[in-house]
Amino acid sequence: MESVFWELPDADPDVDARFEKEEWFSSTLLEWGTCGKLLVSDGEALAFAEYAPSSLFPRLGEFPAARAASADAAYLAYCYAKEGHRGRGLGSRLVREVARELVERGFRAVEAIGDRAWDGGWVLPCEFLAANGFAIVADDPRNPLMRLDPRVAASPLTTAARAAVGLVPH
Repeated sequence: MESVFWELPDADPDVDARFEKEEWFSSTLLEWGTCGKLLVSDGEALAFAEYAPSSLFPRLGEFPAARAASADAAYLAYCYAKEGHRGRGLGSRLVREVARELVERGFRAVEAIGDRAWDGGWVLPCEFLAANGFAIVADDPRNPLMRLDPRVAASPLTTAARAAVGLVPH
């Protein structure tokens, strides 16, 4: 993946995204540790997730709800399945793996900015986050901050929970 949407504070078309992504991963690995998960089958990368403390994602400053990000949580920046492999639970599997690892590392939760009007961009869809147990902790008309506390027993997404993220009419 060559997107540096979250890693750089602005989108400069002249930036070498591959180089910047490698730099971000290298410095994050040295400073913080493992910050990504990759699902591979038969040598083909199918899906990936990227996460780290929110302070390592400068683009978060553009989202008002991100001001409520908690120090006890890591930020899930990307969770992406390759076209043709979506709808198979790969993203959910990655979310579970990230949450498990973060709990083992002493974090209480995983947070992410959601997008209520997802159009294929790099902000994760609220529907996907809610379906994976995330709840809104700081609301915004389009991009709320959502949080998953893996220590809380997961329960099916109720109509009330879906309504809270704007997935069903109120």
